[in-house]
Amino acid sequence: MEYNWERTLPFFSIDLNIANKLFKKTLLSERVESIKPINEGCRSSNYIIKTNKNNKYMLKIFPEYDYHYEREKNLLSILKNDISVQNIYIICNSNIINNRTFGIYEYIDGKTLSQALRNGYCINEKLVREVAKSLAFIHNYKFNELGDLDCNLNTKKVFSPTYRWYELFINDNCYKRLGKDIIEKILNIAKDYKDVLVDLDKDISLVHGDFQGTNILINNDSLVGIIDWEFTMAGHAIADIGQFFRYYKYFNKNLLDIFEKEYNNYSTVKLTKDWYKISKLRDMINLLQLIGKDGEMPNKFDEIKQLIIESLKIL
Repeated sequence: MEYNWERTLPFFSIDLNIANKLFKKTLLSERVESIKPINEGCRSSNYIIKTNKNNKYMLKIFPEYDYHYEREKNLLSILKNDISVQNIYIICNSNIINNRTFGIYEYIDGKTLSQALRNGYCINEKLVREVAKSLAFIHNYKFNELGDLDCNLNTKKVFSPTYRWYELFINDNCYKRLGKDIIEKILNIAKDYKDVLVDLDKDISLVHGDFQGTNILINNDSLVGIIDWEFTMAGHAIADIGQFFRYYKYFNKNLLDIFEKEYNNYSTVKLTKDWYKISKLRDMINLLQLIGKDGEMPNKFDEIKQLIIESLKIL
């Protein structure tokens, strides 16, 4: 599950001195005594910082020209009463990190789902129920149009109809890494499911946008945090669900049934009987975006190719 993927952007390294200067902007009367880089994630540069009062925080340094943080604070203030999200102490920029933006976040004790699975953890009914309930609460926030969100959580950029996205995201890199036969299968499936894709655009929800193992925090079989909301948008609820169930080997039919029942208990819009297949159809778009990126990331692209092949078998 996203293990050993190459970073999309280089990690931004800092030392203890810089961490202290950044932390002072919080106006908290503490001093940073240690910093530890977090080796997961592909875009932001994240650290666990520990202070002289034995408190931990998360320091996030955002990519250059990334302004998604502007809406994150407003978003989390809305969601915090319904789901487990981080408190944000400060978000601002600093010339000591080349005028990049950084944030000091609440540290949530736990492991990412990806880390836990690598250490032998098995996804169980309790976690699936908690994930289903949290996703339902997120998806109950509705929008009129499919698109990107501004800092006030209004749709600012309306996207084209979803059925066009397959051809839109299939580029030369996709052909090079997947081959003509696989691309033709994908395009034929998109054509066969056009009516389903059109229907997806009739129900637009708040979505996390990157709901996979590195952004799900667990502790003692419980969901304790959902992090990294930079790709949130007004989109399809089934997209988040497809990302969660992307690695089919970690789930069985019983877990799928439990998810469906729990999600439908809390969601204003119920899952259809073929929701799992539709989630694979929708997640295919995300996988095409990922494998179509420029650059050489063999570990990442090889794994994505296998995920696409597995999804095609289900579809």
